[in-house]
Amino acid sequence: MDKKILLLTAGKTGGHRSASNAIKAAFLEIDPTLNINDYDSNKLFLGYKEGSGEQGYINLTTRFRLVWKIFFEFSSFFRKISNYFLYQAIKHHTFKLLDEYKPDLIVSLHPCFVGSIIKVLKKTKRRIPFYVVVLDPVKHSSLWRDKRSDLNFLPVKETKDIFIKDGFKEETLIQCGFPLSKKNIEVKKEKNDRKKLIFVNPSQRSLKTTLKLIEVAYSFDVNIDIITGSDGKLKKYLEKNLTKRDGVNIFGYVNDMDYRLRQGDIILTKAGPNIMFEAISASIPIIFTGHLLGQEELNYIYATSRGYAFVAEKPKELFLILKKILIDEPSLLLKMSEKEKLCPDLDGAKNIATTIINNLKNL
Repeated sequence: MDKKILLLTAGKTGGHRSASNAIKAAFLEIDPTLNINDYDSNKLFLGYKEGSGEQGYINLTTRFRLVWKIFFEFSSFFRKISNYFLYQAIKHHTFKLLDEYKPDLIVSLHPCFVGSIIKVLKKTKRRIPFYVVVLDPVKHSSLWRDKRSDLNFLPVKETKDIFIKDGFKEETLIQCGFPLSKKNIEVKKEKNDRKKLIFVNPSQRSLKTTLKLIEVAYSFDVNIDIITGSDGKLKKYLEKNLTKRDGVNIFGYVNDMDYRLRQGDIILTKAGPNIMFEAISASIPIIFTGHLLGQEELNYIYATSRGYAFVAEKPKELFLILKKILIDEPSLLLKMSEKEKLCPDLDGAKNIATTIINNLKNL
């Protein structure tokens, strides 16, 4: 099919890119002839410098949490004002991108590029179908929600309920599941009496809080793998303070997270949507030990209400939860894992790609 799809994602790594990679792969698996441009939308901002966005985002959301909270809530509450300034910031490069690529359909995976892009299309009088893929399952910025979008792909029932409450027509909403990469991974766990705990950016409060959470876990007879991702400052801090700890390994950014999750027994992480659904897909029980203020504040509701996870954001809370599932009621881990295997919300990429390709045939 000779069609061009513009996927508006963000960054080279991270949640938005991971989701867009999964959707692109699903597209090409169904129809390898599709022309797909998975474009880093940060480049649309005037003055944007390659590679500057991700580290700045980490610093803002972890070191200046209240500043991020205020910014998030303000931009969400004053949606029209936010979209106006976003439009002004991206219009020049967006005009150029549309002229050069000439997409048949646009899919946005970022709230900053919903209302602002729709305004660009209106100003340039382009009639291009515009779809939205929402990645935040429970609480999310209202910038995701624009009734002028032709179709909205929503990860879970909680998201759909919010859109319906906001007055969206049922026919513009598709509850599709979360977009994850296709996984055919078989892992034989090493025979070891020690449980393996995997920490993935566990706390968003401070470096000291993260260290305390890890030290609480270390007080149990466990092995610990720590993955700090792109947060270089956290990695250096932990390497300095966790020297000579038997069974503790510290990693930065890794490319085999799927494999690592399937090797572990428990994941301790912040309530980000990507890592949450990746953990559920790997059937590894979750302990939420942190969250970003704003969009991640209520994500725990999805997993805890379905029996996939616990919440323990303070060291004392974590001690009690680990005591419960490692010593008092170890059978809970297997029960949680079995529930995760029945999760119906993991086929988002395939569902999104199938729907869009079917719609493209009618264009």
